[in-house]
Amino acid sequence: MKYSVKRPFRWLCCALFAATAFTSCDMMEEDLSDCAYGLYVTFKYDYNLERADMFNDHVGSVTLYAFDEDGKLVMTQEESNTDGVAPLKDKTYTMHVTTLNPGKYKFIALAGQRPYADMLADSRARFVRTDMAQGDDMTELGIQLDRTPRGGTDTYDIINNGLPLDTLWHGMLMEPVEVFSYESNRPSYATIPLVRDTKKINVTLYQTDDPWTMDIANYDMTITDRNSTLLWDNAVDESTGTVVYTPHATWNTEHENTVDQNQDPDPLGRVGRIGHADFMTSRFVYHTTTNGRGDVVADASQNARLSIVNRKTGIEVVAVDLPDLLSKLRTSEDRYRYTEQEFLDRGYDYDVNIYLVGDKLNFIQIGIGVLGWTKRVQDEELE
Repeated sequence: MKYSVKRPFRWLCCALFAATAFTSCDMMEEDLSDCAYGLYVTFKYDYNLERADMFNDHVGSVTLYAFDEDGKLVMTQEESNTDGVAPLKDKTYTMHVTTLNPGKYKFIALAGQRPYADMLADSRARFVRTDMAQGDDMTELGIQLDRTPRGGTDTYDIINNGLPLDTLWHGMLMEPVEVFSYESNRPSYATIPLVRDTKKINVTLYQTDDPWTMDIANYDMTITDRNSTLLWDNAVDESTGTVVYTPHATWNTEHENTVDQNQDPDPLGRVGRIGHADFMTSRFVYHTTTNGRGDVVADASQNARLSIVNRKTGIEVVAVDLPDLLSKLRTSEDRYRYTEQEFLDRGYDYDVNIYLVGDKLNFIQIGIGVLGWTKRVQDEELE
């Protein structure tokens, strides 16, 4: 009997508490801080090779564009980490949107590591967004990487001023989300997945026969592509011309036994060197074509190209289809899981180790720094 008396009393207390809570929210006309209302947007960045949500660790600023069902811009809202205040690092972070009228909305998100205004104020090459006004169509939203035209050609230089590109993420939610009135006490929730568009490529250059002659200053290194313009849906507009990327950082390191840990030291006491160069680029697109046997293969004429020229001899020692090279990192399991394009979109930090014998390419070893696996690619596999 003791148990049967307490049980209904407990349920009565819970019911009274719930009723009080709902009543208090209904009665609030101005202060809705204790009530869930409006739209709560979360963001996730698990579209990577780690398959882990790294939004809180990597993203420092996010801008949300809200469009009505007809695709017309209604509002934008940006939230960022700043000195001493880092809301996006909170694992429970959500963007609370309170200015939308009842209705259904679609969303595009653009994110970076810093507030957009800070990116624009920097001297590095910047991803400049379209200035959007209320009522503009979502298809007008685009991103243009700063570039400088080469006279009389459809080619542009990306001037990085010795600085890496700001990291760029893109996300969208085209399935309309309904937002209710405040009076209804019906909050709405949405989750927007992000894709990282910027790629980091570290190139390491070895001279296997004469390691003491290596000097990164003796080589012109470029990546050429047609990926400086991104559209509202994150597609690359390749009709806007070719761009040329150069390293934002180059340096040499020294090593007594540069290539082979078992080789004898140089009798003249010279120390071997290794050359290094860091690139950052926009999103890569993997193009394909059909060869004479009817096989679908990478289209080197359309894909991004890594070129390395020896300044002293004028010889191009490396000329490779970069998307095809990087996609060779897929493991046997990855080949079933990802297409070449998805693999490139998920990856973002690549190592390209190039081994030369004089001015001839010997082999390339490619790797992904985060996951720690590598693959050796022979010269004949690059042709």
